[in-house]
Amino acid sequence: MESKRQKEEQLLHAFLEMSAYIRGNRILSRFSFNEIMICNLLYRRQSVGEQAATATEIVAWTKLLKSQVNHILTGMEEKGLISRTRSEHDKRIVYITLREDALPLYLQEHEYVLQIMDLIYETMGSEKMQTLIELVSQATTIVDEFQRRSLWQFES
Repeated sequence: MESKRQKEEQLLHAFLEMSAYIRGNRILSRFSFNEIMICNLLYRRQSVGEQAATATEIVAWTKLLKSQVNHILTGMEEKGLISRTRSEHDKRIVYITLREDALPLYLQEHEYVLQIMDLIYETMGSEKMQTLIELVSQATTIVDEFQRRSLWQFES
């Protein structure tokens, strides 16, 4: 029977293997991993009619440093992927939107990733896919809580 430590090591290995595969094998051809995360957030918000995102919201969602997000956004703006617009009511607030002419590029990448998700679904089946979704969501919540507690203890 495997020990708890062996299971933890296996989970760590599986996580690192998936992370390395996603980042290292360039599944996405037109966007970096961070760019696709930001595009996905902007697309989801725009597709349901929500207000454009701010850099602060993007930092919170991606868990990247503010300086990293600013660098990524500058690059995305130079590539013509996003637009930044100052709020008419509060000039300190800058809204970020996915440009209409960049939308087809993003949707091509999005569709490609959905094809991968479809393969996982077809291979695993509906029940295992739902279990995977729930487990990944639960693990993300646990890691987030661990980080918050660790940061709180570090700052105390």
